[in-house]
Amino acid sequence: MIMDVKEPTDVETSAQRRNGGHDHLVLIPQPSTHSRDPLNWTLRRKYVILSVLCLASFSGAIAPLSGQLNLGDQEKLYHKTKLEESYANSAALAGMAAGPFFFAPISHILGRSSVIFWCILCTLVCQIWGAVMTHSDDYIPYIMSRLFAGFFGAVPTVLGPRIVTDLFFLHQRGRAFTALHMAFLFGTIAGPTFSGFISADVFFPVEFWWTVGLLGFTLICCFGFLEETGFDRKNLENNPEIPRGLVANRFATFFFGQSVVLPTTWKKTAKIGVTPFLIGICPVTLIMGIFTLISFGFYVGVNALTPVWLQKPVAKGGYGFTLKQNAAFTFSHWIGIIVVLVFGHYLNDRIPLTLARRYNNGVWKPEYRLHVLWIPSLVINPIGLGIFGAALQYHLHYMVLAFAVFLVTIGSLASVPVTVNYVVECFTKYPAEAGIVIGAYRIAFGLTISFYINPWVAAVHVGWVYGMMAFFAVFSFFFVMLLMWKGHAIRGIQLASLASSEEGEKLLE
Repeated sequence: MIMDVKEPTDVETSAQRRNGGHDHLVLIPQPSTHSRDPLNWTLRRKYVILSVLCLASFSGAIAPLSGQLNLGDQEKLYHKTKLEESYANSAALAGMAAGPFFFAPISHILGRSSVIFWCILCTLVCQIWGAVMTHSDDYIPYIMSRLFAGFFGAVPTVLGPRIVTDLFFLHQRGRAFTALHMAFLFGTIAGPTFSGFISADVFFPVEFWWTVGLLGFTLICCFGFLEETGFDRKNLENNPEIPRGLVANRFATFFFGQSVVLPTTWKKTAKIGVTPFLIGICPVTLIMGIFTLISFGFYVGVNALTPVWLQKPVAKGGYGFTLKQNAAFTFSHWIGIIVVLVFGHYLNDRIPLTLARRYNNGVWKPEYRLHVLWIPSLVINPIGLGIFGAALQYHLHYMVLAFAVFLVTIGSLASVPVTVNYVVECFTKYPAEAGIVIGAYRIAFGLTISFYINPWVAAVHVGWVYGMMAFFAVFSFFFVMLLMWKGHAIRGIQLASLASSEEGEKLLE
């Protein structure tokens, strides 16, 4: 089966067009002849599921970080410093890193759609929990509410790679991964922005209450449109019967999820639970993880601490921003992520496909995806970090700081869908588990930076803190270059049970 490069569409349409055009894409993986095979579903059906998945990722990211900006009210209520209040963001990030390790194996028994639905519901409960923490001795429970909001809220994004690989062919995944991860990352930015404007003139719990409505709407969309996408193409008889009636199908999917997933055992589930740790120690994951840890970790550090710098009094080296001014400042992130979305949509598939066609006779190598990162990761991100440090050191105009944040946003966020997509394609049997590992690497450094930023600033001054980050970001790209050069050999150093990729597939004819 082949597909026209210029107009990728569903399998039926591609078969009708196989003789048109000049270059053709081979469908990888090859779909079965079964109508329930997600690869055979229409593009409209696939895009509806992807859209709901993006909404769930967006809402799940908004919730735990929705209290990021309104530090003043919390400072007065809990009698803590602004830096201590920022620990709530670290707790949220810790939950985002930890939750997927628990829910990914559970999804093999209960179903991906079911786990996403119930995790969104639990995130909604955590938002109500955070909103009612209005007494002076509620600081610890408030921090815990952020931890568990992150624990449940990140699940749609980490189960997303498995659904994406179920639904889309190799040549379509770059854009699908871009949409999924940009939705999540946009949520981490939009949440503080909306909450900042909403709670600027009222008591801070309202910044959580509005997210309850958003999560409720997301629940309705999940219940109405998410479908179970697991399918065994080798042994068709293994696939369970799915109820056709609307009500029966919805209840089977979300309340009795085990009835619509491929049969498994608790032993296999336990094995799946260990798999992320095994993937995490594979050389290819470690090398990519170090790059992600450094490159994206500094963005998390910048994003989490910018409210602290902006809301500090001018006399103490800050900018003396009000909450509304701080919320308006976050639009520099918005503009950056829009640039990344456009960049990823047009280039994340096009560049690797062009490299395969031009240099390898149309034969696929996962490392072709990494060449998208040259400009954003090696050039834009370090420059942005350097300007950010200089702006704080010399107290330059806040627009210089905003420009720096804009550059760091582009440089860091452009790497997210590419790195996740690459690692997933190195472990095609375990896409969710691979996504979990790279996500944990991505968050790990950033969630701890609040605890040691003050000693770091005291030791070398704020300008060199971010100047050092810029040099570290350049250094981290050498790990990507190593994979570009020796990725095939490095991927071969892993457990045989984990090894699987689509390298060597004839993608272009």
